[in-house]
Amino acid sequence: MVDLALRDDALRANFPALHQCVHGKPLVYLDSAASSLKPQCVVDCLAHYYAHEHSNVHRGVHYLSQRATDRYEAARKSVARFIGAESEKNIVFTRGTTEAINLVSSTYGRKYIRPGDEILTTVMEHHSNLVPWQLLAKERDAQLRVLDVSLAGTISVDAFVRHMNSRTRLIALGHVSNSLGTLNPVEDIVAEAHKRDIVVLLDGAQGLPHLPLNMQALDCDFYCASSHKAYGPTGVGFLYGKEELLEDLPPWHGGGDMIEEVHRTSSTWAEVPHKFEAGTPNIAGVIGMAAAIDYLEGIGMDVLRKKEEALIDYTQAELQTVSGLTIVGTASQKVGAVSFLLEGHHPYDVGHALDQAGIAVRTGHHCTMPLMKYFGISGTVRASLGAYNTKEDIDILVERLNEIVAGHSRKTLASSTADQIDSPSSTEESIEARKAALLEDLELFEDVDDRREYVIELGENLKAIDNSFKTEANRIHGCLAMVWLHSTVRDGRIYFEADSDALITRGMIALLVRLMDGQAPQTILQTDLFALVNDIGLPSLITARRKNGLNRMIERIQKEAFLAKAL
Repeated sequence: MVDLALRDDALRANFPALHQCVHGKPLVYLDSAASSLKPQCVVDCLAHYYAHEHSNVHRGVHYLSQRATDRYEAARKSVARFIGAESEKNIVFTRGTTEAINLVSSTYGRKYIRPGDEILTTVMEHHSNLVPWQLLAKERDAQLRVLDVSLAGTISVDAFVRHMNSRTRLIALGHVSNSLGTLNPVEDIVAEAHKRDIVVLLDGAQGLPHLPLNMQALDCDFYCASSHKAYGPTGVGFLYGKEELLEDLPPWHGGGDMIEEVHRTSSTWAEVPHKFEAGTPNIAGVIGMAAAIDYLEGIGMDVLRKKEEALIDYTQAELQTVSGLTIVGTASQKVGAVSFLLEGHHPYDVGHALDQAGIAVRTGHHCTMPLMKYFGISGTVRASLGAYNTKEDIDILVERLNEIVAGHSRKTLASSTADQIDSPSSTEESIEARKAALLEDLELFEDVDDRREYVIELGENLKAIDNSFKTEANRIHGCLAMVWLHSTVRDGRIYFEADSDALITRGMIALLVRLMDGQAPQTILQTDLFALVNDIGLPSLITARRKNGLNRMIERIQKEAFLAKAL
């Protein structure tokens, strides 16, 4: 055990990505549930492998191939040791948690799930532990039963027991909720399931980086996890499976390395776990994952768990001091993540304001759309912790949130021009003239962040539409936030009213309205709107995900113009 590693300054020194500034502020990284930062030892391991050791595994008698094979298979033993598996035969390397779950659904599911059988899961599962079972249930004419959670974001053992019956074949459950941080009572659920001969798969994506694991004690049938959430490389993970189950299952992918012999019309398979690993694997990723495991073992998972428990308690206590802040998911046992809402502020706008202060959080539905719909919200702000986080990180987060509440989250950049949004100088003004005026405004701001704030302020000054227009028919689908667009035609011209529940999105639609409002439908249809927004530079001011929403807005304006032209 390395006591020095528990000193925050010494531990943080191991993570080079922490030592940078974002928007002129020291980085505060609170997005480890999405992907953790990497210690220098993992970075060095990958560089050394590619510089000095790279060769394909299992297929060569020469020195480099044998050395790569030895390190690759040693990594399998490291994973088995780290999670308390019986042997390395229990460990199948995959691209990550998602692929591991799909491997089970495609092999165990297709072999054993029959029409009328039931699969149990919960409404708070990550899409990766829900969609594969939806596909399987549809394919096999089985029933997928999705259990609700409490308002605290918890699921009880009794709830699972009540739904177990003679038709239940499999339970798919997250060890830890990625969106709420809830630590589920998986040990008791596994025990109750096994009394009824029900197989249990656990999504361990959020368990692996935070919890001491022992598969033999936990006794689950399958456990799926990713390296990149546990300080290792991206694109690699593993499936743990009980050896007798893996032996019984058919291969998933066919190709090299998973075979014993290949004949003209048939083949025989390699032993487990290799029969599930077709083709050239992510050798560097696997070796890098082992380096991350060595790093975590050097700290000690029991010690790290104790440190993180104290920090998540501190995080929740400090967040509750922020006026108008509500924590979403109040389970008594939480691991690694806290989700919250800030009254009067869309999660995307909170995330943007935090980013301007160098604070990285995750906003949105966190790949748990059914859970957000169940709670009646579109998404949350999620602060998630890693080994490198400190109380000082949380203090900076809370300070910035208090500034947002106080109304000091942004500079006032566009007060002299944003009021033009509702009323262009004249309906006769061409789109090109409006574009030129808008570019002139934007040129006042040399910094891209200032231009982004200008667009946000356009959104603040956009006149809100009447609630009667906030209908499903007026909603623009495909945007991260809720967006509505209503049009009317008068005297051969089309007029737009628009709104959104997120300021940055509101600014985007406001800018489009400023360009298009009061134009003839034919003029809009003859204008390349995609080129127009590129000329203005709008795509450079928004994230890649919001670009899809911008495209949907443009398509909707074009559709409204087409319909108006036909009148």
